[in-house]
Amino acid sequence: MASPAGPATVVVPAPPDARPGGLRVLAALAVAGLWVVAVHFGVPGRWGGWALNAVLVVLCAAAFTAAGLAAKGPWRRPVRLVGAGEGRLRVPAGPGFSWYLTGQILFLTALVGPGQDDDLLRAPDVSAGPVRYALTALLLALAALVIGGLVAAVFDGRPRIDLTPAGIEIRGVLGRRNVPWAAVAPGTPQRSWSGNTLVLTVVRPELVERRGTAWSPASAPWLDLRWLPIHPWFLSDVLRWYVDHPQERVAVGTPAGNERLCRALGVA
Repeated sequence: MASPAGPATVVVPAPPDARPGGLRVLAALAVAGLWVVAVHFGVPGRWGGWALNAVLVVLCAAAFTAAGLAAKGPWRRPVRLVGAGEGRLRVPAGPGFSWYLTGQILFLTALVGPGQDDDLLRAPDVSAGPVRYALTALLLALAALVIGGLVAAVFDGRPRIDLTPAGIEIRGVLGRRNVPWAAVAPGTPQRSWSGNTLVLTVVRPELVERRGTAWSPASAPWLDLRWLPIHPWFLSDVLRWYVDHPQERVAVGTPAGNERLCRALGVA
């Protein structure tokens, strides 16, 4: 079972918990707040508002571009896991997700920009369209709720995948799943050409635990790899190794267990 990318260091120490992604998101929220105040309470005239809107769009495009560059293509991602203490190996969240969320915050802020005669945040004409006003307010509240959940995910280090002696812990953006090793079909998961998604074949779905939002069925939970800095084939090989070798699960995250994993995958 050779590594897809040749020799590499399989397990690296966890980096300092500096939460740089959280700082980016907080900066985006600050920019959005200042922009709303400037546009709706401080900038006279429609043209001034549109100029500020253009600046926000440029920042939004830059954030989305940074997200794409940070995520990389799935086949260019590293052959690497992060040690998260004895008994735990981790695929941590990459910086691409926080950049993506930064762009989303700025994009949603631009949507409530000037240009309508009944601007919701400045001078809504409720009598002219109460239904439209109520629907717009509801959409803004839902957007704020979703953004709040995404911001919380960034500060919690999600999305990520943890491997433990008990199984696979999938921490998604808005939910999580615990998939015991015994629930996964032997000999799986196989390598797939779908570089951003890995589907697990579960033979005992009743063992799968779920909390929050999970879009895939318990019999075939999928791992979203878009924002995770790991080669998809390497992750498949690691998971299959622990599925097919129950005696190795107790050593997950230990020096001896990491060494045997390296030898099994043909990496140094």
